[in-house]
Order: sequence, then C-alpha cells, then structure tokens
Amino acid sequence: MVARMHVVAGLVAVVIVAADVPAHADADRDWHAGLNVRTELGVHAVRLDGGVRLRCVDLIAVVDPWFWTDGELDLDFLVTRQLTASGYGVLAGWRPTSIAVADGHQLQETLLVGVVGKMPALGPVDIRFGLELAAVLVKHGGGLPTDTISFASAHDLGDNINFSLFLRIGHATAF
Repeated sequence: MVARMHVVAGLVAVVIVAADVPAHADADRDWHAGLNVRTELGVHAVRLDGGVRLRCVDLIAVVDPWFWTDGELDLDFLVTRQLTASGYGVLAGWRPTSIAVADGHQLQETLLVGVVGKMPALGPVDIRFGLELAAVLVKHGGGLPTDTISFASAHDLGDNINFSLFLRIGHATAF
C-alpha cells in the first residue's frame, strides 16, 4: 500500500515538473489572499487561502477558519503550475485533517490533484476556478484502527475518493 502511495505521489510530481511549457504569469511575483469556496462535502464550504505566485508556479495554503464549530480542522498545501498564457494549469497538494472523535482526534492524510483556470480580472479581484480530486490515503488515530485507501471495490474507493469544484476569489499584490 505504501508503495502505491509513493507511485501516485511520484506521478503527480512528474506531471508538474515535466509540464515545463513556457507560460507567462500576469506578474513575475505576487502575494495573494482571499476566499476559497468549494462543493466538496468533506470540508467546510468557505475557507481562507493565501500564497505566493512566482512566475508560473503558485504556492498556496488554505486554512479552515470554522474548526471551532465542529472540531474538524483541515489545511491544504498546494502547488499549481500554470501551463498556458491564459492561466490554465495543474495542481497537486496535501490535505492533513484532524477530526474530533470520542477517543481523541482521527487524522486523515489526503492527496489532492486537479486542474485550475483563471477568469478574466474584475479590477483588483483575481478569480481562479478548478476541479480537484481528493483521495484520502490514510486515516489513523483517535482510538480507531488505521485505514488505508483500498482498490478492492468501487465501494471502498467511493468512501475515500471524491471530486469537487472550487472557486478562489482574492486580491493579488505584486512584489
């Protein structure tokens, strides 16, 4: 199972590195922050994100400000690679999640892969959209047995893999 996770992570890294197509970002470098709105039911619908864009690579952290409402905390650490001058690209990332359960906290480790695009600018507002696949690779802790993603049946996959749409609405400042 661990070998499969390493293969998937390796493939994601190869796609991002190999996609070294010349692309032109709007600015060479910028800081950005805003709202991250998504359809996935496994995380809160509205979260905060921020990051730094360095030419055609964007490093993003997404924070869940609603953890106090239900004891569930998740963070996203994303890397996007712009492939076209119009702003389309690929993303890869990791989502550690902590969920409050009776005997403590269950931790979930989720691999994120997807595609991202850029909407036309609305003044100072930067809008990005995308499709993301989230695969929960490992669940552990909280007095529960460790569970890893299983390819044994479609039911097992359905419990651990889901797609979501997202919209990032924010403001970018060149530096």
